[in-house]
Amino acid sequence: MKISVKDTGVCRKTMSIEIPADTIGEEHAETLKVYAKHSSIPGFRKGKAPKHVVAKKYANEINKDLEERMVPKFYHKALQESELKVVTVVDVSEVKIQVDHPLAFEVTVDVEPEFKLPKYTDIPIKEEKEEVTDVQVQEQIDTIRSQHASFEEVEGKAVEASDMAQLTYDAYVDEKPLEEVAPEAKGIGKGEGYWISADDQAFLPGMGEAIIGMNTGDKKDISVTFPDDFMVKELAGIKAIYSVEVTAVRVRTLPEIDEEFLSRLQVESEETLCSQIREQLELQAENKALSAKHEQLIKYLVKKAKLDVPESIVQQQTRDAMYNIAQRRMMAGMTQEQIGEQQGDILKEAQEQALENVKLRYIGLGIATELEFESSDAEIDEEIASMAIRQQKDARVLRKEMEENDTIHSVAEQIRFNKALDYMLENAKIK
Repeated sequence: MKISVKDTGVCRKTMSIEIPADTIGEEHAETLKVYAKHSSIPGFRKGKAPKHVVAKKYANEINKDLEERMVPKFYHKALQESELKVVTVVDVSEVKIQVDHPLAFEVTVDVEPEFKLPKYTDIPIKEEKEEVTDVQVQEQIDTIRSQHASFEEVEGKAVEASDMAQLTYDAYVDEKPLEEVAPEAKGIGKGEGYWISADDQAFLPGMGEAIIGMNTGDKKDISVTFPDDFMVKELAGIKAIYSVEVTAVRVRTLPEIDEEFLSRLQVESEETLCSQIREQLELQAENKALSAKHEQLIKYLVKKAKLDVPESIVQQQTRDAMYNIAQRRMMAGMTQEQIGEQQGDILKEAQEQALENVKLRYIGLGIATELEFESSDAEIDEEIASMAIRQQKDARVLRKEMEENDTIHSVAEQIRFNKALDYMLENAKIK
């Protein structure tokens, strides 16, 4: 077998493989034996037809079998001899078997990049940890009280911020009912008995602030301009006039921090509650500070290392990043149509993320290899168990899925990468 390798792009090689005619003949003879043993040809008992008759009748099938078997077989042999570190097979040239002739074909592959690792000790890192204050603890307590607030209907009281008001309303655009202008806005253009909060969380833009000061029975015309990202896209940018009447008012009452309230939170005392909240805030501050350090390490490594990466891997990462970005925007309230309109921006953002992530992966794993960091079976099991908890799956089911789709190696890589990151942080120059 003859093998030659040439560069055909960034991290891309093309292997030219030639298999001698005698090897083709031997493979053809072995395949013909199998067909002769199991073939049924009129005029002959099963498996007793002359080989030349079988070869003629099943010529196309035999050649197809040879092509399907010999290409991967000799590609893998060539791969071992060439010692290329292949990450993706990009293309295989068309193959045509001819007995008594050599077989030549080409395989184009993307390979791992070769590059010099940057210095990974004494990296300058700025400490950015924030101290938890009493004010922050109190804000968290106030938030918890707000989450457990109750609303009581009152009479003869004007609406104040954070109260609830019951409204009857009709909306018009240029004196036409809103629901005629935008039929999709049913319920938004006309309503009776709707409760809204007197703050910026009201479902109609600006309505919550506008009703402050109104009393039960008061009527008022309120101008509402729908933002471009409003949930009903047909209303985006439209200005409407709402004729509003307040029909009831409810006052928000925060619970006292008493025995009953603490019992609902399953804590013994206010001091215990403050202590638990402080611990949570301190943990969040530590995680935030650690993330900031990691970000600084990542920026340093990507900036200092000079490497090109396989295009096929970047393309795959780009597709994944686009999906994740679109999912986050949908969870933030965007419609599929709005995401479609932002396709170009999403693609650009995804490409930038993918390129940095792929570079970082090779750098981190390169450092892990140089430091001889490995991932044990116990560490892999522990990581899969953590993933299963986050995904609300059985760990055994998740492991089986990962084994079937050949992604379990990514867990091992991530463990090695994290060890390299921890090592760099431990040996960084903290300012």
